[in-house]
Amino acid sequence: MGAWGTGLYSDDVAHDVRYLYKELLMVGLSNEEATKKLIKDSQWLINDMYDGPVFWFVLADTQWKLGRLLPEVKEKALQYMQDGEHLKMWSEENPKLGLKRKEVLDKLMNQLNSPMPETKKISPYKYYRNDWKLGDTYAYQLNGDFAKDKGFEGRYIIIHKIGDHDFNKGIDKDVFPIIYMKITPDKNLPKNVNEIEASEYIRIDRNFDDKKFEYRSFLWEASNRFYNHLIYLGNYSITPPTDECTTRFYGILSTILSKKQREDILIRDYINNKDYIFEK
Repeated sequence: MGAWGTGLYSDDVAHDVRYLYKELLMVGLSNEEATKKLIKDSQWLINDMYDGPVFWFVLADTQWKLGRLLPEVKEKALQYMQDGEHLKMWSEENPKLGLKRKEVLDKLMNQLNSPMPETKKISPYKYYRNDWKLGDTYAYQLNGDFAKDKGFEGRYIIIHKIGDHDFNKGIDKDVFPIIYMKITPDKNLPKNVNEIEASEYIRIDRNFDDKKFEYRSFLWEASNRFYNHLIYLGNYSITPPTDECTTRFYGILSTILSKKQREDILIRDYINNKDYIFEK
């Protein structure tokens, strides 16, 4: 079990189920549509002997609190509470924790069998639309601890837009820029296209089938705080890399630079792939 306590939400799965269900409502699906989609997309979870009951407990609890509990969801949750298998697993692992878990489920059962509150309004999801033009080029300065440790502090990541990535959600979509990234050789900010061209491309990954590298990613950022820290360099046409693999869909790669751990991963990608040579 991936739980750290006996509480209903002392569990990673519980938080995920609640978040995903609410998000489906936020993007415009009806309660029935959201429930159906969540169940369809979560079969691997539902079929797990440990996590399956948690899925139904949390979905029922969340729906009840929002005034949207569906009969079939309530029935499933009550079924898992009454058959005893879930509590048996808890008790076998730790009898004292099993008793505490029983208190949690008894409380949930009483709640589900009581009158629901009025249906609560769900705030709509705010879709993100990146408004960069093709060719727009920005600089992001590396400033994390990992960059400092590896001697990259103060150097710039050059971000160059080459397309749009549509990320469908519910009845609409987010739009993020597809990008190439380069890294400057020093702490000097490029002043023109020639200095940008002289900067080295960052290889994101290797494709061993084609013996080429992957360079494209989509910039999965919606925070104004992040974009406000970028330095606009201009709109340019930049020579693409000559050893790029284009057979794999770029959408599986994402870059989130505002999170320090992603900055670290990007630096590692650059270091690991910079001088790599495929075997013939």
